[in-house]
Order: sequence, then structure tokens, then C-alpha cells
Amino acid sequence: MSFFDLINPFSYVTPFHADGDAAEESVVVAADAVEAAAVVIEQIEESNADEEETETEEEEEEEEEEEEEEAEDKAPLIKEGCGETLACKSLKHHYDECAARVEDGSSESCAEEFLHFMECVDHCAASKIFAQLK
Repeated sequence: MSFFDLINPFSYVTPFHADGDAAEESVVVAADAVEAAAVVIEQIEESNADEEETETEEEEEEEEEEEEEEAEDKAPLIKEGCGETLACKSLKHHYDECAARVEDGSSESCAEEFLHFMECVDHCAASKIFAQLK
């Protein structure tokens, strides 16, 4: 490399990579600044593409491991079954009647009926759910 290459306004020297690691110096000499920028952008895109491929492979492996580890949650099925028991059916009936009144234009809130129904379901399901835990 000559002295005139160093002072050429259209040359671009990149002694470091974006990640901060020292690398071999690469000099891009172009007819104009636009061409030099295009070459540098192309080099950066190539290095980013390689990094993305590596990251994508690692993410896929992690997702596969997570899928294998996750167990099916049986709580919603247990709660649904408890909602149909004789003890909770009457409370569900009261809640359904209240919801129908609200749909017809009543300004009341069905929060109390809903909370009573959910308390019954939770009380029924708690022992069954904890029995399923390992």
C-alpha cells in the first residue's frame, strides 16, 4: 500500500469489525464514495447473514428443547368438570340468569354471582389439581 492510497479520499479503511474484535485491515478503493459505500455495505450484509444463520439455528434448538419440557396443563379441564358438578351447577345457573338480564338491558353487575361460582369451582378443583402435580 502506497502513501497515495492512504490519502485517497475514496478509500475506506475498516480495521475493526462491528463487534469490536480486531480484524485484518481491509481497504476498499473505489471510483467514488457511493461505490465504496456499496462495497462496505455488501461486506457488512454478508457478515450479518452468517450471524443470523447461526442465531436462527440456535433459536430452533432452544425451541425444540422447550417444547419437549412443557407438560400439558390439566387445570382447565379439571375446572371445567368441576363447573358441571351438582354443587356448582346452581351457582352457574344464578350467574347465567344474571348475564341474561344484563344482556336484556339491566344495569346490574354479575360480579357477585361470578365470584361465587368461581369460588365453588376453585374449591372443587384445588385438591384434584394438586394431586396431579409431581
